[in-house]
Amino acid sequence: MEFTADNLKKELSSKVSLIGKEIVVYDEVESTNSIGYDLLKQGYPSGTVVIADRQTKGKGRLGRTWISPSGKNLYMSFAIKPSITPKYATLLTLTSVVACTTALRRFTDIPVLIKWPNDMLVDHKKVGGILSEMKIEGEKIKAAVVGVGINVNMTEEDIPEEIKDIATSLRICKGEEFSRALLATEIIREFDKWYQLLEKKNRKTIIDRWMQLSGTIGRQVKIVLADKEIFATAEAIDEEGRLIVKLQDGTYEKICAGDVTLLRAK
Repeated sequence: MEFTADNLKKELSSKVSLIGKEIVVYDEVESTNSIGYDLLKQGYPSGTVVIADRQTKGKGRLGRTWISPSGKNLYMSFAIKPSITPKYATLLTLTSVVACTTALRRFTDIPVLIKWPNDMLVDHKKVGGILSEMKIEGEKIKAAVVGVGINVNMTEEDIPEEIKDIATSLRICKGEEFSRALLATEIIREFDKWYQLLEKKNRKTIIDRWMQLSGTIGRQVKIVLADKEIFATAEAIDEEGRLIVKLQDGTYEKICAGDVTLLRAK
């Protein structure tokens, strides 16, 4: 299937109720997340999907860049106006990564796992990630954009030397190329389903599915916070999406944001 907005909309027309009714595809943008905000400002509906063949300033979490070559990967953003309060902002990221991981597993048959809060891993290497950005006013999320980056058809040669140990692609994992267009429709369908569960406050279903797909729970982790570094065991997540960890002194802490490293078993 050719990678055009018309083809994607045709493929999705009867299968989504909110997300993907409007789809915009670009050859090249700085960042699909930035475009998503602009489109909402221009009056595009909540649920608009932005897809680019290439990003020149792809964004990862914590100010990192996301490697975004053309013709190889999937770079997309969901521009939405959620009804959830800022208290559940982390849960939007968790909902998004559940949708993407579920879609990837079904589409590729690769056992993708989630690293809290937003990374998709295969054999300890990152195959995709989520970046949620929000504009909050008081107790209301005025607008949110959920960016999704999936390494689809990159080869070993395409991955920069400095991240070869931590990054992979669906093609490297499976030894075959995948249709980015068909994968995009699969992700949009799943996102439509899981986002509506979030809007209906069906948080337990989302958290249960996240726990099923988690590669984090039960693991020893190192967490880098703004003011300290902690070593702990990841125990669970709460209804706001925060990671509950058991510290080495036996006490518990809830983490709402931080850079998590899974430690290898000794």
